[in-house]
Amino acid sequence: MGNVKIGDWLSEAWTIISEDLVTHILLALIVWLGTGITGGLLSGPLMGGYLWIVFKKMKDPSYTPQVGDIAKGFENFVQLLLVGIVAGIIASVGVIACGVGVFFTSALVILALPLVVERNMGFWPAITESINKTKQDLMGWVVFVLVVGLLNALGGAVAIGFLITLPIMVVALAIGYRAVYGLSGGAPAAAGYVAPTPEPPMAPPGPGTGV
Repeated sequence: MGNVKIGDWLSEAWTIISEDLVTHILLALIVWLGTGITGGLLSGPLMGGYLWIVFKKMKDPSYTPQVGDIAKGFENFVQLLLVGIVAGIIASVGVIACGVGVFFTSALVILALPLVVERNMGFWPAITESINKTKQDLMGWVVFVLVVGLLNALGGAVAIGFLITLPIMVVALAIGYRAVYGLSGGAPAAAGYVAPTPEPPMAPPGPGTGV
């Protein structure tokens, strides 16, 4: 399926999430509450803040994700707000044109939000860049959108399962972005996640050390 490796991305996403599971659950809860309370208005900034945390972890495996860092999305509030609104409008065009068309229009703009977060692009250049890139392997990205959409639907149907499926969606998206673009000042395209190496235990003091 071209360069879209859904199974690999989902597996790696779970590896990253499982290291800081409670933090990711809290982040998902904040995104869900903030998006719902504001009628979706804050979806872009909140998701942008979440993606910032994931990208930071990818670039620096020693970084410990902090819930408060989701506020990073508000440092570029206008562009993230606009990309969320405009990408949402473009995605919804697929519903109007044809029921399944939403998967195609959603796939075309799926990389716009991470481009604003990771490359600090304006909302419109990010949208056009996402369209130009994803159409090179459109069916692959359509299947990705379908799979993560089904995961979220299952998560929403099983009590609070979305607290797990939402983080999987966000982290898998960040992994997909990295596979296409690499990370600025960080991992090259298609590089996998490398877990931090634990420090070796300190040897006990030997005799005569005076400790």
